[in-house]
Amino acid sequence: MTFTIEKLLDSICGSLKEIYPDIPTYSNPSKQGTLVPCFFVFFMPTNTENRIGCRFMRNIGIDIVYLVENSDTDMYDQLVSVADQLDFALEFVSCEGIKLRTYDREWKIDEDELHYQFTVKAVVSHPDDTPAIVSAESYEGGIK
Repeated sequence: MTFTIEKLLDSICGSLKEIYPDIPTYSNPSKQGTLVPCFFVFFMPTNTENRIGCRFMRNIGIDIVYLVENSDTDMYDQLVSVADQLDFALEFVSCEGIKLRTYDREWKIDEDELHYQFTVKAVVSHPDDTPAIVSAESYEGGIK
């Protein structure tokens, strides 16, 4: 499997659609012309850590923003209810048949928006074109 940010984004949007099929999910940060309630999926700071061999860990920060109509009298209750549902639904994110655990999950309500944030840690590798050693006896390693 080739792990990409786009595949991860599609998986997260798919997970949101499973829980809330009638609520649109957007990956574009533009809020113009959107109907509420809706979800936005944003990427937060992301970094990589070296691992053994050709592998490295991608730490990908995700911020799911849930918007509701500001005039709703039960707006706060709606936001808390959605946060509770996301806690159960997003413990793992399925990406092309592989379950990725989410880490550092937290949520907050800021300016009448729910921000549900977490990190996905994926160990990935790049192809290694170094020829394999067939046997220790045949390996010269540049030493003669």
